[in-house]
Amino acid sequence: MSSRNNRGFSLVELTSAMVASAILVLGFGSVIVMSRQQLSDTNIRVGLGYDQVIIDRYVRTKLTSTVSDSMRIYADASDEASNITSTSGTILRAVDADSTIYHLDLTDNTLLWVTDDSVTHNPVDSEISDLLFSERVGNLGKILNVSMNLVSDEDTLSVAWTITLRN
Repeated sequence: MSSRNNRGFSLVELTSAMVASAILVLGFGSVIVMSRQQLSDTNIRVGLGYDQVIIDRYVRTKLTSTVSDSMRIYADASDEASNITSTSGTILRAVDADSTIYHLDLTDNTLLWVTDDSVTHNPVDSEISDLLFSERVGNLGKILNVSMNLVSDEDTLSVAWTITLRN
C-alpha cells in the first residue's frame, strides 16, 4: 500500500468547503432573521385586526340599542360643553333605550367609552388616531359613519363602518 493515497484533504479543498459552509450559514441566518421580522409584523397586524373587531362589536352592540334621536355628535370638547352639535366630529353621545348614556371620544390617542354610571371603558390596546363620527339621514333611518386609524408601533390599520339606527 502506498502512503500517497492517505494524505487527507488539500488546503484548497478545505478552504472551498469552509467557503461553501459559510455561504450556507449566512443564507440560513438571513432566512431566520427575515422570518422573525415577518412574524413580528404579522403579530402587530393581527393585534390591530383583533382590536378592530373588538371596537366594531363594542360600538355596534351599544349603538344599535340607542335611540337614534338621542345621538349627538360634537366637533370637539368645547362644542360639547356649549352643547353645539354637528353632523361630524370626534365626540359621540347617545342614550340607550333603557336610558343609559354613552359617551365615546378620543383622549390622548386612547378610545374611551364612558357610561352614565361614570365607568370608563378602554376596549382596545392600540392607539387611535383620526377618529371621526358623521351622521346622515337615509331611507331606513339615521346612518352613523365611524372611521379611525388603529396604530401600533410602525403599522396602521384604517377602519370605517356604517351603522343604520332604525328606532
